[in-house]
Amino acid sequence: MVVLSSKFIIIILIIALFGTILQTWGGSWDITSHQLGDPETFFTPPHGVLYSGVGIGLISAIIAAFILLKNKELRKESFALGLKLVILGSLFQITAGPGDYYWHEMFGTDGLLSPTHLTLITGILIQTVGVVIGLARLIPFNFKVVKPALILAFGVLWFITIGFIFQFTLPISTGDTLDLDPDPYAAAIIAASTMPFFSVLIFWTSAKSLRMFGGATLVTAVFITLNVTSNIIPTEFLWIYLPWFALPMIFAIVADAIISNRIKIRKYGESIAGALVGSVFLIFSMPLIGMAYIQFYIFSGVSGYNLLPEFSETLGIILGVMSIPGAMMGWISVRIAKKKISIPVESGI
Repeated sequence: MVVLSSKFIIIILIIALFGTILQTWGGSWDITSHQLGDPETFFTPPHGVLYSGVGIGLISAIIAAFILLKNKELRKESFALGLKLVILGSLFQITAGPGDYYWHEMFGTDGLLSPTHLTLITGILIQTVGVVIGLARLIPFNFKVVKPALILAFGVLWFITIGFIFQFTLPISTGDTLDLDPDPYAAAIIAASTMPFFSVLIFWTSAKSLRMFGGATLVTAVFITLNVTSNIIPTEFLWIYLPWFALPMIFAIVADAIISNRIKIRKYGESIAGALVGSVFLIFSMPLIGMAYIQFYIFSGVSGYNLLPEFSETLGIILGVMSIPGAMMGWISVRIAKKKISIPVESGI
């Protein structure tokens, strides 16, 4: 009975996963379109993709709620937490959707950080965490589809986590009614600490959960693909950043090999792997993260987005400086993760 139920739970989680992919990709594309000067209105192609994902997520949440209400025994299973988070995240999203529409109608242009945007991205983040937890806790059942789906889910989680941090670090939160741009120094500190910490946390957890060399590398590839296709490809003048992504991919492969014991380092191996991934957090989050540093010399009337090509000229120097706190936070992230995170084990059956 549990096995049959778990198969149905996988279907629900995969539906929710598809929704979160559309939500995160559409949301990121929306940021890019606004910075390119596209009309500020609710009815745009990026919003269409984003809210299509919200609708799909809502469908998965309704099915999940029905299953949990009908089957009391299922609520006791560990993977039920994933379903509950999918439902909770969807509630945030359906509140944010109408709210965002009326916000635009009443106040016009808004920035990246607004009450409705924060509600929406919080809901997406909660729902994505739910998908990851649900799939990870189904690993012991040895269903073949779980690990491929989990690779996608971890990549999406990484992407939406960075997007959440962007809310508090990018200087593009000035609208017609509110100026919520962060203090430049606070933004730089937040970016340099939270981005490498959570990037490594997700990378390490994916490597340990998937238990195969190449799994965390594929998660990294999913994350980079989402970033590149939504933030760089639509804008030709940002294509100069594309070659830089080879560096974090190389570091991810090496770190993955260390964690999976393909490269044997007796002491502090996993912490070293975390430091490697954390050291290149700036590249993982390009090009938008550049605006967190551009704001130190931006002048009135010029969009930080338009100055991103100029930022590429100093990227090497800034990467060298920021790699130090990034590596430190990556090291700390692994040390904490090893103590606090319990990894599901595959069944021996």
